[in-house]
Amino acid sequence: MRIGLKTSSRVLVSAALLLGVSGCYGPRTTEPPLVGEFGKSDIESQLDFWHRLNAYPMTSHDDAFHGLLLYVDGKDDSADYAGRVAQLKRLKMLPANFDRPADEAITRGTLAVAIVRTIKLRGGVALTLLGPTPRYAVRELQYVGLYPPSSPNQTFSGAEFVGIIGRMEDYQRGNPADKPAAELPDAGEQSSAQQ
Repeated sequence: MRIGLKTSSRVLVSAALLLGVSGCYGPRTTEPPLVGEFGKSDIESQLDFWHRLNAYPMTSHDDAFHGLLLYVDGKDDSADYAGRVAQLKRLKMLPANFDRPADEAITRGTLAVAIVRTIKLRGGVALTLLGPTPRYAVRELQYVGLYPPSSPNQTFSGAEFVGIIGRMEDYQRGNPADKPAAELPDAGEQSSAQQ
């Protein structure tokens, strides 16, 4: 059976319309976002949030963005997911056209762009010329040791996300071996004890 040119064109147009109407969404998390229960900025809520997120099989955009705001600002005053997205856009951590749903699992590429902008990673030629695109941001974070080898489309478990936030903090603090002795903790106490 041969399909004519008109019929095959109709099939292609129908398939394109179906994809455009249905949207291309990633996997949805099955657990409710933790930010609903632990979205406050007090220390106890933050500790509960990080502890419980560590056991989640996937990290949603809502929880990831709450975690990013806790890391960057030490608090999250947003009333809801739309407020978190707006705040991250104001901080230039998300592109202006970001429109993913709250319960969708965050991809490594989306988070990589936010991280590169947060830590002001200069990167290589591609990152410098093209800006922090998901692909090159993931590659750069792999290069500096913040990300494991992965694809920009992969998602994070809660434990992986918490680990990445910890690596970000270590990266921003820097290697103590590279700092002058005067900047090391207790440097003053050690020198006075030696005298």
